[in-house]
Amino acid sequence: MRRPGRRSTGVAALVAAVLSTSGCGFLDAVAHPEAAPVPPVSSADGTVAPAAPPVRYPVPLAAATLTGGRAAGSLTVSVDRVRTGIGPSIPQLADDCGLDTTAVQTVPVVLTFETSSPLAGGLAAHLTVTPGPGTPAGTGPIGVFFEPATADETYCPDAPLLPTTDSFHARGTPRVTGYVVLDRAVTAATPQGRDDVLRTLQARISDLRLRTDADVEQPLSVGAVTQGEVCPDDPDALCVPLG
Repeated sequence: MRRPGRRSTGVAALVAAVLSTSGCGFLDAVAHPEAAPVPPVSSADGTVAPAAPPVRYPVPLAAATLTGGRAAGSLTVSVDRVRTGIGPSIPQLADDCGLDTTAVQTVPVVLTFETSSPLAGGLAAHLTVTPGPGTPAGTGPIGVFFEPATADETYCPDAPLLPTTDSFHARGTPRVTGYVVLDRAVTAATPQGRDDVLRTLQARISDLRLRTDADVEQPLSVGAVTQGEVCPDDPDALCVPLG
C-alpha cells in the first residue's frame, strides 16, 4: 500500500479525482480484443450455429448490496480490457516503482457504488490481489494501484517490491478504477503476456465503508450477493477470481 511521502523524482505531481463472471475464458477475449469474431460453425446436419456475441466491457466479477446505518446501495466490481505492454495511466508510477511499463500487463478493476438517494461522502475500501492456488510458479511481481488523492503520495516505498494492496476513497463519484499490474509479463518467451497467470489471480475487496471529506467513516456490511462470494474469513468482504 502506498503511503504519503515527499516526492524525490522531480516528476510533476498528478492530482486526479478517482473514477469505477468469473470463468477462465473471458480474460482471453479481454487480453486480445483485436481477435476476429468466431465464425459460425456448421454441424453435421448442415445447420449453422450463431457466432458468439462480442464481449462487452467492463465484464462484471461481483455484485452485492451494501448497508450501514441509514446508507444503502449496490456495489459492482468489474474488469476492463487487459493492456499488454502498457502500464496504468499514473505518470509517476514507473519512476516510483522502477517499472519497465513495456514489460507489464495491466488489468483495470472498476468498482461502482450506486445509491437511490444522495449520500454524504463516497465509497472507500481496500483492494488486494494475490496469487491463487492455480497461479504458476516463477511469475513476475503483482501490484495494485489507485490514482493518487494528494500530490505528495509516493508509490512503492519498498521498491522494487510492489504493493499487493491499495486503498481508495471515491470523492464525489460513484465509480473508481484501480489497476492490477503483472510485472515481467512480456518477455522474449512470452511476447503476448501471461494470460495464464492473470486468470488465476484472486481479488479481495475489504474494509468497505462510506467516508466523508472530513474523514468521518461509516462501516458498510455486505448484504445480498448476486455474483461472486463473500470471503471465508470475513462476511463483509468480497473474494473473487480475476478470471
